[in-house]
Parts: sequence; structure tokens; C-alpha cells
Amino acid sequence: MSVLDNVQIVLVNPSVPANIGATARALKNTGINLLSLVNPGTWDTSDTRRIAHGSGEILDGCQVFASLPQAIASSSFVVGTTHRRGRDREITTPADTLIEQIVNTAQTQRVSVVFGREKDGLWQDELQYCHELLRFPTAIDYPSLNLSHAVLLTTYHIYAASLQPLPEPKPLRMTAAEREHLGHHLLTALDAIDFEHYNGQPEHFLRILRRVLSRAELTARDAMVLHKICGQIEKFALRHGKRGIDG
Repeated sequence: MSVLDNVQIVLVNPSVPANIGATARALKNTGINLLSLVNPGTWDTSDTRRIAHGSGEILDGCQVFASLPQAIASSSFVVGTTHRRGRDREITTPADTLIEQIVNTAQTQRVSVVFGREKDGLWQDELQYCHELLRFPTAIDYPSLNLSHAVLLTTYHIYAASLQPLPEPKPLRMTAAEREHLGHHLLTALDAIDFEHYNGQPEHFLRILRRVLSRAELTARDAMVLHKICGQIEKFALRHGKRGIDG
């Protein structure tokens, strides 16, 4: 199995069918076959097929999802792309290093690279599902690349890195679905002991948990240990008469 077979490109709410066709063509040129769309509307048009010339099989195999969490559920490493700056958009890993991480992880596990809307990219609440953010340096301070151009730029670098000698793969990470399940279990266990969330908002604290779990690079075995701890907290709360999350 090729490393590139484990790389999935995700387009969130693309509004221009022609961009989907151009994206399929870019993927074909860079050896990547997995394309997923989140809420694309009517996307498989004659314009899409015309511009995807020679890469129709990628469109045929394209999967459509109702939400970003569903699209990335089986991925163990999720990289969001952004040209914007601001809160929750800090770049912590240089682009070339992040490309290496994508390729190294894809030796054994699914990786998703996520692209946002043509108009305004990924929204704030979508960034919380990404382990890292990718931004390529450009000649201007505030670039805005065409969606398919951004995909081609990214996938070319992934393709080029896949041709280099690869290190030994790291232990398997949790998938995005497993991370989400663990985050909710931690929240449930904390509620069982009357944990006071920041500003009394459990959903806000869940965002923080997602960020912590993303940076921790936990394996499935690590997650099992944390689930065990959560289970013991819930049993303790039950024995001592705490109300719990549903109480």
C-alpha cells in the first residue's frame, strides 16, 4: 500500500463545482486518490466533470459527509489549512516539517488534510478538530489562493516527500473518532464529581480537551488507560452519591 493511499483531502462546504473538478485533477497529478466533501451542495455537474478531465475515477470514489467530524472520523492525524491569522490560527510547526509528519503518519494510518470554503476558509469551530494547521509562506502577507491551487501546492509537497526515504513509523495514534469519544468520556467523568467548567460551559471546556488531546499524540492504548480512569471516577461518584451528568 502506498503512503499516498492513506492521505485524504477534505473540502469543507465548497461552493464552486469547477473547483472540485480542478481539485480532482490536482490529486490525480500528485498520486492521491481519496477525496471527501462536507456539505458541498450540488457538486457533480457537467462543469465538474469537464474540468476534472482524466480524473473522473476520483470523483466517482468521492465521499460526501454532513459534518467535518464524520469526514475525519477514521483519521489519526488531521491537518487544517489556513491563510488567515488570528485566534486559534497560530502555526506551531513549519510547513516542511508538517509535510514530513503527514507522510510519516500515512505509512500506517489515515491522514486528513482539510481545506475550507473559497470565501472564508475553515471556521473557528472547525479548527478544534485539527491537530495542526498548515500555511505555506508566500510573497505577500495575506495571500488568498484559489482552492484547487492550494490543494495542488499541498499535495505536490506531500507527493515529493513520499519519494524520500521514510523513518520507522511511530506507534498508532488514536483516530479522530476515538479522540472525540475520549473527550466526551472525560467530560462525563468530570461532571460526575461536580467539576466546575470555565464560565459554566461544558462545550467550551470540551474544546479545550480536544486541543489537549490533539497535542498529546495519544495512542489507542493510552486512550484505554484514560477511559479506565474515567470509569473509576464515575464509580467513585456513584458510591458517594454524586449526581453525575444525567442526575
